[in-house]
Amino acid sequence: MNPDIIIIQECEDLRNIHFDLFSNTPSDLYWIGTNPSKGLGVITFNDYKISLYKGYDDSFKYILPLLITKKSISYNLIGVWTQSVGKGTKDHINYIRQFKLSMKTYDSFIKTNNTIIIGDFNSNLIWEKPKKHIDYDHKYVVEELQKKNIESSYHYFFKEKQGEETKPTFYYHHKQEKTFHIDFCFLSKNLTKKIKSVEIGKYHDWIKYSDHVPMIINLDHFD
Repeated sequence: MNPDIIIIQECEDLRNIHFDLFSNTPSDLYWIGTNPSKGLGVITFNDYKISLYKGYDDSFKYILPLLITKKSISYNLIGVWTQSVGKGTKDHINYIRQFKLSMKTYDSFIKTNNTIIIGDFNSNLIWEKPKKHIDYDHKYVVEELQKKNIESSYHYFFKEKQGEETKPTFYYHHKQEKTFHIDFCFLSKNLTKKIKSVEIGKYHDWIKYSDHVPMIINLDHFD
């Protein structure tokens, strides 16, 4: 596919991967995790370089702010893999709340231009429970990003509403009949205008590798 950037959740420690077997040599790598078999990895190609944001706070698990640069071009990227964490750890109780809580810390990093927020959020608006006054986190995140002119590339491209997605990204227990849309790529407005295509991987092509399928965003003149 000749990608510029790949973000992989539940990713093996990149130091253990033999990249000499790849047809295209990575330009840079960044990985975080406590389990060498399951972390969050970011890989760039085509001369894009990675540096960690100086304000990184590792108490927000698997919310990874990175600067992606090539010559004079710079993108603020946040790789996401939200998890359910026990009580007593910054209130990280339900998946997307981790990202919601990180938004205040990374407010200056989440700019209105050249921002990419991408990954497995383990969340969807369908799980909001208004009568119980809980689980508003997904709606909050979407609305706060919209205030910064940052929007989901999938919903922008396919003109679908949050919670009404027709293309799943996750197959629960690898079953084709148990589908959810829980992976997102949010882009600032100047980048959504450059979208050429948004593709969701097909079940039969990818299920042997993962219970998730990839989301592939193709931008015009990315660099």
